Amino acid sequence: MGPALAAAWIATHAMGQLAITEVHSNASTNGTPSIHADWWELTNYGPAPVNLAGYRFNDSTGGLASGAVTLDPVVVAPGESVVFVESIPADAFRQWWGPSLPPGLQVLSYSTNGIGLSSSGDGLRLWTPDATSDLDTVDSVDFGASGADFSTFVYDAVSGAMSARPTPGAEGAFAAADNGDVGSPGTAGPAAPLEIIAQPEDTVANPGATALLVAGARGLPRPRWQWFKDDVAIPGAVQPRLVVSNVQSSATGLYTARLSNGFQTLATRAARLSLAAAPAAPTFAVGLTNLVVLSGSTATFTAEATGVPQPTYSWFFNDALLPGESGPSLVRSNATASMQGSYKVVVANPSGSASSVATLVVRSKPLVRITEVRSTDALDPDFSRRNGFAPQDWFELTSLESVPVSLMGWRVDDNSASLAAAFTVTNDVVLPPGGSVIFVERLTPEQFRMWWGTNELPAGLPVITYGGSGLGLSSGGDGIRLWDATATANSDTIASVDFPAGTAGVTFNYDPDTAVFGGLSEEGARGVYQAPGSIDRDLNVTVKDIGSPGRIRAGDVPPPPPVPPVLTLMARPAGLALRFPAESGRTYRVDQRDDLHSGAWIPVVTLPGVAGSMEHPLGTPSGTARFYRVVIP
Repeated sequence: MGPALAAAWIATHAMGQLAITEVHSNASTNGTPSIHADWWELTNYGPAPVNLAGYRFNDSTGGLASGAVTLDPVVVAPGESVVFVESIPADAFRQWWGPSLPPGLQVLSYSTNGIGLSSSGDGLRLWTPDATSDLDTVDSVDFGASGADFSTFVYDAVSGAMSARPTPGAEGAFAAADNGDVGSPGTAGPAAPLEIIAQPEDTVANPGATALLVAGARGLPRPRWQWFKDDVAIPGAVQPRLVVSNVQSSATGLYTARLSNGFQTLATRAARLSLAAAPAAPTFAVGLTNLVVLSGSTATFTAEATGVPQPTYSWFFNDALLPGESGPSLVRSNATASMQGSYKVVVANPSGSASSVATLVVRSKPLVRITEVRSTDALDPDFSRRNGFAPQDWFELTSLESVPVSLMGWRVDDNSASLAAAFTVTNDVVLPPGGSVIFVERLTPEQFRMWWGTNELPAGLPVITYGGSGLGLSSGGDGIRLWDATATANSDTIASVDFPAGTAGVTFNYDPDTAVFGGLSEEGARGVYQAPGSIDRDLNVTVKDIGSPGRIRAGDVPPPPPVPPVLTLMARPAGLALRFPAESGRTYRVDQRDDLHSGAWIPVVTLPGVAGSMEHPLGTPSGTARFYRVVIP
């Protein structure tokens, strides 16, 4: 890149002197919640004022065309930090943070337009008025889950990420006047030198393959990127990662990333992209694996093969070619029993071919149980004062499946059993095999964890907040009805329970040994304990909350059910063989009989299970019909 082109590129990216310097995604819900809200801070590190008229911003799930907020004329002076706060007026923000705010701080309120900074992790994107691509940002940050911490996120000078948490009294941070959230609104840290921390590496790719070049940098303001091939800018290549698809000889050469933040401009080393030279027959880097999915869900087989030139893919179902399927993945949507069977992928190039085979099993409705219900208050008059919120109804759902279960679109109601009135799950919570999820009425996940104890609850336990007219669980007796996303009839439930009037503060529980729901929890049995939020430090309360959210035993969960064996008859040099999927730790018995509809099954052999698949030799066909089954005792 010549001097004139370099100067033009640097000038175009001088807007990088604006930086997002603080984010608050988990405002406290205690104190006066009506004056608490998500907010973020923007700082001008440049030498000239910037008018933000027409600038746009969005969270990590939106873009320029999906709910972005357009800013009114606002001038940010050199060295000034301004705050953007969601929905609440500037006076409410100042009341929240109090007299420690810098004098003259500009606080600008915005309507959400669907933007919400999630406490479980999110991001912010800022664009100029003339931006035409989601990637063409002035600044972009991502941040993780905030947990139970009500402090903000700020720039970490070591990692370059928006991941550090402020400490009161350090670098301008202080506690808010209302309820003690910690941050430094209006006071940003100093600029940080731009530094390349990861260089792109030389890469050799097969013809037709995909190559990935990766660089890394840190600095504040954060850098804007541009990749070059042989000193020619690559349109749209403005991220630290560069993907080169379908590599051919025209893609080979030297690749360099240049980055600038308005103060400094740096360049990475030149990484050479080359083609693999010698022809090679295909081999599998990743072969197919057996799948067990639920009816109506999606099964995805994926293979990864290498060879020179890059091999082609062909897919077969029960040895019949699947037309149009020519990629490394095969997706079977809305799975039904008719899709069960053997799947094969064949990879080929002029030097040879290879194949990989796996089995798909489709199961009917997922095996889930409602394993705990709390429908009565503990009658603790001091609970709300101690915790800042009132206790609420909740129930626990546990998966007894051997495969993950997505709850997206599932619905729940009480014993009125009405799909029309049901609460719908709108976030993609996935239940792992043997895992549980908590549904709590009105409370946030953080409030539920405060009530039942972050240290006592299983790590990563999902908590879903629900609500709706008529959805309260009656302390005089009620029920719960649960439907999956495909149900159309009120009677087509996945799981349901009924329970009578209960004992104050005591949950109804599930006995995993008898598979019976409805007994009252007993402290110390099957993991039941007293909720830390119900412990009165003054010892004035005689009624307390006890339960075992997140577990149905003391520290364990029931084993998943076995994978149903799907039998395949294989031709081998020594005759026929019976093949079926298996799991280690289980026992498999092969039975036979000569009449499919009558007669006793005769045990042939009992085999210890191994992970993957197993075969039992049947010998040379005799000309007489014979039927086989595999039983898991």
